[in-house]
Amino acid sequence: MDALASLVQLFTTLAALRQRLPSGSHIQGIVTHGGQATNIVPDLAEGRFGLRALTTAALDSLIDQVTTAAHGIAAATATTVDVEKVRAPYAHFRPNEHLSARFDEHIARHGIVMSPPEPGVFLGSSDIGNISTTLPSIHPFVAILDSDQSDHTPEFAVAAAGMRGREVMLAAADALGRTAIDL
Repeated sequence: MDALASLVQLFTTLAALRQRLPSGSHIQGIVTHGGQATNIVPDLAEGRFGLRALTTAALDSLIDQVTTAAHGIAAATATTVDVEKVRAPYAHFRPNEHLSARFDEHIARHGIVMSPPEPGVFLGSSDIGNISTTLPSIHPFVAILDSDQSDHTPEFAVAAAGMRGREVMLAAADALGRTAIDL
């Protein structure tokens, strides 16, 4: 049994699956253990995968597809597989329109105009989705970069530590506080 070859096959299968995922669904993975030496066929290999989807139902479906793929590859390669969830999945975010409108009004006092998220821009992985299933919630995105730039970049890190980052953070904090007072 070559556990690493089976894990590599799972990565290949998931790459093919990615091509037909609905918008907003993502699969990322890493090999966390692949053996001890290059000349020994590993009997154990481990990977960790992060799955995202726009809705809780879509995430449940994606989890089922990945689990089915893992078990199918194990059967085809005469290996075994254990699929474990490392934590409960995040629910999809349910914004409260009234609170969002109040926040938008308050932050506009600072010269910041909010707009709906661009198509294809998603919250990523956050427990705010779980919170929003029981409490009215907002998750405003307030830009500190130009629209052609992105977060998770060195430019974003510089902007976050700079004057623009500070100004926007203080404006957002003020708008959040005023929204809480309205509530």
